[in-house]
Amino acid sequence: MNDDNKQTRRRFLQATGGVAAGVALAGCSGGDGDGDGADTGTAGGGNDSGDTTSMDDGMETTAGDGMETTAGDETETAGDGTEGEETQGEMEADSEATLQLINSTMTTLDPIASTDTASGRVVQQIYDALMNYPNGQATVEAQLAEGYELSDDQTTYTFNINPDATFHNGDSVTAQDFVYSFERLAQSSNSRRTYFILDSLGVQSEMTEPSGDAEPEYKPGSLALNAADETTLEVTLDEPFHSSLEMLAYTSFAAIPEGIVGDIESADGEMEYEEFATSNPIGAGPFEFELWESGTEAEVSRFDDYHGGEASIAGIHWQIIPDPNAAYNYSMEKSSDLISIPTAQYDPSLVSVEGEANDLGQSFGTYGPLRNDETAQYASVPEISSFYVGFNMATIPKPVRQAFAYVANQEQLVQSVFKGRGKASYHFTPPSIYPDGANAYTQHAEQNWPYGYNQTQVPQAKQVMEEAGYGPDNQFTVQWTQYQSPTWLEMAKLFRDQLSAAHIKMEIQQADFSTLLTRGRNGNLDAYTLGWIADWPAPDNFLQLLNPPQTLTSDPAPTSYINWTEENGSASQQAAEAYAKVEDNQAPTDQAQAARNEAYIAIEEANWEDVGFLPIYHSLGERFWYDWVDIEMHGGMGGSRQAKDGVRIGERS
Repeated sequence: MNDDNKQTRRRFLQATGGVAAGVALAGCSGGDGDGDGADTGTAGGGNDSGDTTSMDDGMETTAGDGMETTAGDETETAGDGTEGEETQGEMEADSEATLQLINSTMTTLDPIASTDTASGRVVQQIYDALMNYPNGQATVEAQLAEGYELSDDQTTYTFNINPDATFHNGDSVTAQDFVYSFERLAQSSNSRRTYFILDSLGVQSEMTEPSGDAEPEYKPGSLALNAADETTLEVTLDEPFHSSLEMLAYTSFAAIPEGIVGDIESADGEMEYEEFATSNPIGAGPFEFELWESGTEAEVSRFDDYHGGEASIAGIHWQIIPDPNAAYNYSMEKSSDLISIPTAQYDPSLVSVEGEANDLGQSFGTYGPLRNDETAQYASVPEISSFYVGFNMATIPKPVRQAFAYVANQEQLVQSVFKGRGKASYHFTPPSIYPDGANAYTQHAEQNWPYGYNQTQVPQAKQVMEEAGYGPDNQFTVQWTQYQSPTWLEMAKLFRDQLSAAHIKMEIQQADFSTLLTRGRNGNLDAYTLGWIADWPAPDNFLQLLNPPQTLTSDPAPTSYINWTEENGSASQQAAEAYAKVEDNQAPTDQAQAARNEAYIAIEEANWEDVGFLPIYHSLGERFWYDWVDIEMHGGMGGSRQAKDGVRIGERS
C-alpha cells in the first residue's frame, strides 16, 4: 500500500475512532483474567477499542487484550496444568461440575465490540478464530484453521478450515463465514476494532474518494478476501506483516455464522443486533451461551459438538462483583474456585514458590494460610504489559517531566506499593518481547537509564527545576489524574511528597475510567496513569503509543495523550523517524526484524530524553486456586486469552 493510501485509511480510522487510541486497562489495568487477582483498574483497550481489565473471574490479575489500561492493582490467579500440580492430576474430576468464577462489569458478547477484559473473558469461551493463543501463551497455534500457506511475496495467506467445525446453532463453519465476520469487523458501526483489520493487519481494501471536507470511508465489500471453496479462505494484505498470525488469534477475528446479524450492507440479519450481543451470541467455541444478567451473573455451558473435543467441565459461571474487597470476601466463602486477592489483602510473605520458573517464566507454589485457613495453590507469570505515568507535553514542561523521572524509584514502588506483584519498568516494551530478550532489556536499562537506576534522586529533580527557573516562590502546579485505585493513590502520594522538595506542587484527582479517557482524548490531562496490555506480542504494538504524530489530541483518536512535538521535546523527530522505519520494515524476515529492533530502541531512548511516558512496572499475572481445581497457568498474553475447556474440578470442600 503506498503512503497516500495509508494516510487516507488512517484518516478514516481516526474519523471513526477506529485507530488504536488510548484506553486504559484491559489490556489494561491489572487484573488478569479469571478471577483471582489483585485490584487493578478496569478499562478499555489498545485504542479506543482496547480491552479493559480489572480483575478476573476469580479474579486473575493483569490481563489483556491490547489496549490501554488503567493502572490497577488486581491480579489474577490460576493454576498450572502443565507441570504444576501432580496431585491435582490424580484427582477424581467431576465432568458435570461448573467452574465458579468472578468477573467485573461486562458490556457485550459481540467479539467485534468487546473492548473490556470482563467481556473478553466470556467472549473467549464462546468464539473460535483461525488462530489462537493456547492458554494465553504468546506463541500462536491453529484453531479453526488446520493449516495455512503463505505466498512467495508474503502477502497472501491461504487457510484450510477444519471441515468438522460447527457453530452452536449446528451450521458448519465455512470460509464464507469468515468473509462475513471479517467484513463486520471492517464495516459494522458496532465494530470497535476496525483498525485491527484495515490498519494493523492491513488487509487490502478500497476507500471512497471524499469530496470537500468529508472524510474517506471504507468501501463495503472491498476487503481482499476470497472463499475459494467451503473450507479454503484466502486473505491478501497490502504488504507483508510480521505479526499476521498473532493478529488473527484475536477474538475480534472470530467466526460467526454468515448473515446472523444485519449490521453490514451484505446481510439482512437473522436476529436483531441487541439479541446477538446480549442474549443469543453464536460462535464455534468450546462453550455456548446460557445467560447474562447485566451486573449480576453470566454463564456458559459445554458445547458437545466442539471440534476440539468436549470440555472437561459442564460449564462456567461468573458472578459479577466489580468491587475488589467484595470479590475477596466471596472467594473466602469458597463461592469461587479461583481466588481473588486484592493488593490491600495480599501478603507477599505467604507466597512459597517451588523450584525455578519454567521456560514460559511460570512459577508454581502455594499461598497461605488464607483468612479462611485454607492454603491456596499459586502460580505466576510475567505478562506482556506496561503501566506508566503519561504527561501532556504541551502543558507539562520538560524539566517537570524529568523531575518526575528523577524521583521515581521503580523498584521501590513495585515492592512497597504493589507488594512485588510486578517488575520495575524502564522501557515501555515489556522484557519478554524486547529486542534480544529480557537480559538485553535489563542491561540496556542498567547502563543507560538517565535518571538513576533503582534510585530516588530528589536533589537532581530539584536541580533540573531550578535550572529552568523554578524555586520556592515559583512552584509548578501539576494536576495528577488517575483511575480510582487505592494502590495507585498510594503511589501518587509518594510522588507528591517527593516532588514538593523540587518546587512542584502536585494535586491528585481520581476519575472514573470513561471520564479519564474522554479527558485524555480531549487533551485535558496533565499527568495521568494508564497501562497497556498486548494486542499482539511485538514491540510495535506498544511503541505506536510513542509515535509522535499519533499522540496528538487534536486528532479524533490519538493512540496516547502526550502531544509530543518538536516544540516540547527535542527527541520527537528521533522517535518519529524511528517509527517510520518500523513501518517500512514490517516483513516477517530477519533483515526487517533487525531494522525494527534498532528502531524500537531508538524510540525507547527518545522517550527517555523527553519523558512522554514514565515507565512504572510490568505486571505479574498471578493465580490462586483451591485444591479441588486443576487448571493450567496462562501465559504472558493473560488469563482473559485462555479458554477454560481443559479445567477439571474435583470434590469441593
